[in-house]
Amino acid sequence: MPLILRISAVEYADGGYDIDHTINIARAYQDAGVDMFHISSGGEGPSGQRKPGNYPGYQVPFARRFREELNVPVIAVGMLEDAALAQAVIGNGDADLVAVGRGMLRDPYWANHAALELGVSKDQAAIAEQYSRGY
Repeated sequence: MPLILRISAVEYADGGYDIDHTINIARAYQDAGVDMFHISSGGEGPSGQRKPGNYPGYQVPFARRFREELNVPVIAVGMLEDAALAQAVIGNGDADLVAVGRGMLRDPYWANHAALELGVSKDQAAIAEQYSRGY
C-alpha cells in the first residue's frame, strides 16, 4: 500500500519556512518510506509579507520542484478544477496526479464532466450504468 503524505511547501506567515526547508524535511520522510507527496502551501498563522496566490495553478510550481528534487510522484493542488488545466499539469510533467477538492465539492460528477470535456467518449468515460442515460 502506498504511503502518501500531504505537506505544505511554504509557510506564508512572517518568519515561516520556505520550500528548501520543506524539501529537506521531505527527504527524511522519503527515507522513512513515504512513496508520494501531496503538495500544498500555507499552514499555521495568517499570511505575512508573502501572500498565497489566488489563481488557477498557483501551487503547481511547488509540486514540480518536489518532483524534480526528490524524483518521487507528486500530487498538485490549487484551483485545478478546469479540466484542460488539470490535464496540462500532468501532461507537462509538473505532477503525476491532481487533486480537485473544491471543484468536486461543487460538482460531484466533476470527473465525468472533465472526461467528456476532454473528448473521452461516453463509453470510455466509465460512467456508471445507472447514469449513462443522462449522458
